[in-house]
Amino acid sequence: MRYCKNLSEKADAAEHLKEISALLEKSMLQVRSMSYHLSPPDITKRNFTENLKNLCAEFAEIGAVDFRLSILDGTDTSFLTEDDNLHLYRIVQESFTNALKHAEASEVVVLVRNGLDDEEKGLHIFITDDGKGFDVQQKFPRGAKHFGLAGMKKRADLIGATLEISSEKGEGTQISIMKRNITIQKDYTRGGGTINGYILCRRRPHAH
Repeated sequence: MRYCKNLSEKADAAEHLKEISALLEKSMLQVRSMSYHLSPPDITKRNFTENLKNLCAEFAEIGAVDFRLSILDGTDTSFLTEDDNLHLYRIVQESFTNALKHAEASEVVVLVRNGLDDEEKGLHIFITDDGKGFDVQQKFPRGAKHFGLAGMKKRADLIGATLEISSEKGEGTQISIMKRNITIQKDYTRGGGTINGYILCRRRPHAH
């Protein structure tokens, strides 16, 4: 902002109007992003699937990416605590940000369901993008303290969830998140069934 002020005070300020406008717009986006990450406007503390629908819609609005969300019929999220909901929301949010900002993806596919058959019983979230991919070992080194992938892992650890990231250059990225339901026995059978409401959050076409 100080740089913009200096430019505006120059004698040839008119020649810098385009640069000033671009810098101000970038600053506004950064402030908006910070505010969004600090206090998500659409988050409902105990309704993870509704939060996820809103998140897909929000990201589809701001970026040139299609978000396809599938939630299997009968998927149970009632066992999630408020902390579980918030941290899972943040993990998914960060994965969307990475797909939008770094992966240069055109489509993100999200599947949400409970454990099937011999799988761990709880909530399973699968996120796949068709972006450029990356070297997981290079981007996610042991002991890394930076935000992003390491931050996602830390959030998963805080709520006892598992997070797996698979990616190769040119092959997109696959992320799986699993939060175990500790309130039920092993004979829990929910999670199967048909897809309930296939949702496509399509990006808004840019005006020419």
